[in-house]
Amino acid sequence: MPDTFQWPQPEEEADEIIIRNVREHGCHIMGIAAEGHQPGYAFSIGLFVNYGQAEVILFGMDRDGASAINLVRDHAASGRKYIAGDVSRDILVGRPACFVDVPLQLYDTYLGTAIWFYRKSPRPFPCLQLVWPDQNGCFPWETGCDASLKKYQPLLRSFS
Repeated sequence: MPDTFQWPQPEEEADEIIIRNVREHGCHIMGIAAEGHQPGYAFSIGLFVNYGQAEVILFGMDRDGASAINLVRDHAASGRKYIAGDVSRDILVGRPACFVDVPLQLYDTYLGTAIWFYRKSPRPFPCLQLVWPDQNGCFPWETGCDASLKKYQPLLRSFS
């Protein structure tokens, strides 16, 4: 991220924690609890400003989601960048993970705090969904994937 980034002004203590985590740890992980029929998810704030790595959102993995996002952060800090279409076997234990672009029109729905953090940026921050496969190793867009996977992991991008 260029030197033109302007840090947001904290409005409350939670904002100060986010900014401190981004500065001291490279990112803040925002956890959103499951509600009704909506699965819980987590997303990063700070990967883009610190490492030029797209922010990451991950559904339905509870504590494992934070660990996966922290691994993406660690890899980005070491110079490894993930882009849409990348498949990695070193983020989730025992299974691959695929990175998929998150459409800008869905940011408001899922990434509110990241929008606040980057609101003074000259261009939108990129975000990738980290998608995990079913028990048989099939991703949600692949033939034969367990249909119930979509209950825990909605795809933010459609595949034709």
